[in-house]
Amino acid sequence: MGRHQGRTAAHEDAQGPVAAEGQAAAATLAPAALAAAGAAPPAGTPLRRAFPTLQARADAGDLAAATRLYRDLNQCRGFARRERDVRRYSDELLAARANATDPRQRETLRAGLEAAEANERTLDALRAQCQGVDDAMLGSLAANLQKAALLGEPYARACYLARGPGFDAAALLDHPERISAYRGTARALVERGIADGDWRVLEQLRGALEPGADTLLAAAVGRDAAQRYRYLKLFRLGAPPQPGVTDEDLAMAAAKLSPTQLADAEAWATRTFNQNFHGRAIDADGPLWDPCVFPYE
Repeated sequence: MGRHQGRTAAHEDAQGPVAAEGQAAAATLAPAALAAAGAAPPAGTPLRRAFPTLQARADAGDLAAATRLYRDLNQCRGFARRERDVRRYSDELLAARANATDPRQRETLRAGLEAAEANERTLDALRAQCQGVDDAMLGSLAANLQKAALLGEPYARACYLARGPGFDAAALLDHPERISAYRGTARALVERGIADGDWRVLEQLRGALEPGADTLLAAAVGRDAAQRYRYLKLFRLGAPPQPGVTDEDLAMAAAKLSPTQLADAEAWATRTFNQNFHGRAIDADGPLWDPCVFPYE
């Protein structure tokens, strides 16, 4: 996030034409509104009580509040399903233990029940955290994910680019305007992710640039041939050396460019890989799993 402060002019060139738009979107901190919102509630405060203050602080541009909100809301959204699954697992283990006669099987089931008890304790804490959280609060999940993404939280940024407002698809019935908001911010978030050397963003972008891609991100970034080649080449520079699908896509993209366009795109990708990604391989920060599986999960 703050990794590339004080960039040179060459860095600015590597970021791309909409980087300034992304920086402006993040520069929304409103000190007066933040002061009026009050201090952030202590960690562990039930979300029902913490929500008004956290929302006011997030609206005023507080990254920590927006991050805490989207993560807590996501946890509470999945609580009922998680509670059902844990209870079902415990019941199945108890039934199996009652019928088990082999000592080794009983020992395995005993270890499973201990793990289930630990899950129950986790659920108890989550139940206390989520009790009283209503549908209106849960309905703000996608909006707060977007806020955190625009303010520079890298996990929120990757998830929002991947799912957009579809991260909470049911809320789209009440908030269809979130689709146009996604279109208006996706390209800026991509450029900011590139400026931060974030491979999670490049992974989502690579999928959006595949032939026939029909995701929201594919629609938002468009089909400009030179841009497509730049991004694919950047991804290829960090990918394993073995030939793969990306090479085929690169060849298809290159065929649509003039020699000058191709040379410019190659230079941009190499410069960006060295300056923003510091020559790191694509898995340097760990495997690129589901972008909406967050670090606390």
